[in-house]
Amino acid sequence: MKSSVHRESGFTLVEALVSLFVFSLIAVGCTVLLMQGVESQRRVAAAQASLRELQTARSLMTNDLLQLAPRRVRQFEGGHTPAFAGAETEGVAFVRAAAEPSAQGPRTRLAYVMYVIDGDRVVRRSRTILDEAQPQAAAMAERVMFANAVEARFEFFDGVAWRPQWQAINAAGAPRAVALTLRTPRYGVIRIEAATGTGT
Repeated sequence: MKSSVHRESGFTLVEALVSLFVFSLIAVGCTVLLMQGVESQRRVAAAQASLRELQTARSLMTNDLLQLAPRRVRQFEGGHTPAFAGAETEGVAFVRAAAEPSAQGPRTRLAYVMYVIDGDRVVRRSRTILDEAQPQAAAMAERVMFANAVEARFEFFDGVAWRPQWQAINAAGAPRAVALTLRTPRYGVIRIEAATGTGT
């Protein structure tokens, strides 16, 4: 009579190691795909933010300069700011007039607006109280237009050529257009040109 040998069913050590190796390859592949997807989303979000920043800056600057109002602002010390002032590496300052709806019909609201180069940032500052009754009485609202602007500079078009400086004492002295040139990490050198509403 022959004796039967009973073998227990199951995985051998080699089969288990092969299975673990295959599983680890799949896990690594999935991790790589997930990381690539996250990185792609980050790049898309950064590109959208940069484009939104550029479009917002162009829109604000264009609207502000088109509504330029020929008005000087009285300072606390007794002097007046020019009707329009601008310097290549500093910024521009002027009064803008915007029409706003109201219950009695459209009305004009004035605001003092400045575009300032602050290190590697281009900042828009504004206030609705024009004349200073006391020092630092009117708080300036601030909005960063470009956070990483390199070599930013303003230029002013007088109808013949672009100038690096501008100071209009009289109402008729505003430039015809203002340009902002800067270099950004994503787009390289960009230039925004905006016509003024009262340029002569």
